[in-house]
Amino acid sequence: MTHMIKHFKNIQYLYGNDAYVQIPNDIFRTLSKNINKSGNTNIKQSSFAYAYIICVSFLYKYAQFVDINNKTYIQNTDLKQILGYSKTTKSVDYIIKKDGVLEKIGLLKTVKDYPVSVMYGEDEYNNFKIREFITLSMMDKNHPTYKIIKNIVKNKNYEVKEPVFMFKHNGGAGSLYDYSNTHRVTIKEFIKFICDEKLDNIDLMLYFFFKSKCYNLNKKNTKSISLLQITSDIGIGKESFYYHLKTIKDKGMLEVNHKGWISNGKGEPNEYRFIGI
Repeated sequence: MTHMIKHFKNIQYLYGNDAYVQIPNDIFRTLSKNINKSGNTNIKQSSFAYAYIICVSFLYKYAQFVDINNKTYIQNTDLKQILGYSKTTKSVDYIIKKDGVLEKIGLLKTVKDYPVSVMYGEDEYNNFKIREFITLSMMDKNHPTYKIIKNIVKNKNYEVKEPVFMFKHNGGAGSLYDYSNTHRVTIKEFIKFICDEKLDNIDLMLYFFFKSKCYNLNKKNTKSISLLQITSDIGIGKESFYYHLKTIKDKGMLEVNHKGWISNGKGEPNEYRFIGI
């Protein structure tokens, strides 16, 4: 697994700690709604789906599915390992397979023609320079890089996931060019989670949920959020929420101002302060 993390560390090396992807804020409710059984969200699987989406978003945006320097290419089985599952685990395949859950709900799609490099064009959209993806099919077959890539990718049926939401989402421009109602995931943050054995996908999802709610909201990055809203938005049980909340609090990523209870058993929502990594 370690050598596959190099694909993400390459992004960090080439573009710095602040290399990022923008993820739609509505993704938490979308995953909660669509990855459930008998009306209850499977938080372990939905958080895996969220982390998987981040994986393929970085790999696509920065054209790192194939690592020419290390002569490796990354497949679904590798991403499963990076995110805490074994290559042979079948329980999450229905989420990430071709025509699986993430494709049916329009967040991803399977493509054979993957990006191998990226450049910026002269045109702009929303004051962002258009990002032009050079895919394998665009390359001259006699070009040395093309031959290197074909030599690295042993799987003749190699396919990758394209993050559809980057290009279009909810009837509008995608998160490559429209940052409204999105949250930022930096490569530094993501690598911290996938390399720390004491953190899992639920911790990651919770961390970015609070970032989406609190970060840049005000000078203190704070917001009062009810327990009901958190558990319904993410689809997480109370016990699991408190367990993972403690983890990210203990890591110094989040502070919580616990509000007092009043006599009828109700109280003010806790105030959460996002600190980050």
